[in-house]
Amino acid sequence: MRPRRTRRPYPALLLPALVAALVAFAGCASGGRSASTSGPPIVIEVVNNHFQDATVIAFRETERERLGIVTGKTERSFAVPWGPNLFLRLEVNFIGGGACATQRIQMDPGQRYVLELQPDIRVNAECRPIGG
Repeated sequence: MRPRRTRRPYPALLLPALVAALVAFAGCASGGRSASTSGPPIVIEVVNNHFQDATVIAFRETERERLGIVTGKTERSFAVPWGPNLFLRLEVNFIGGGACATQRIQMDPGQRYVLELQPDIRVNAECRPIGG
């Protein structure tokens, strides 16, 4: 009768797998911020006085970032990484239809910007109606 052989893991395969796992973990630990960001994040506070839920999108330079949803008649804050010479434009799309957008806003590190949405988007001072 032959002696039974136990299988050993292949050390040559374990090392690359371990290195790949560490690299992936290190990428997640960075929080997804690009190397060009510095300084404390800016805070966008949206006060939704409208009855409809609103999706908030931030545009900066060539980037588009969906910040999240603000339920109707509530408020919510979003942290956005700051970058040098940051100009930001916000767009709000209401779930039931209608949208508005702000002008470009220059932001400084740690700055807080409050966007107040009125029940009638035609009378919003900072967020002007867009699209038909």
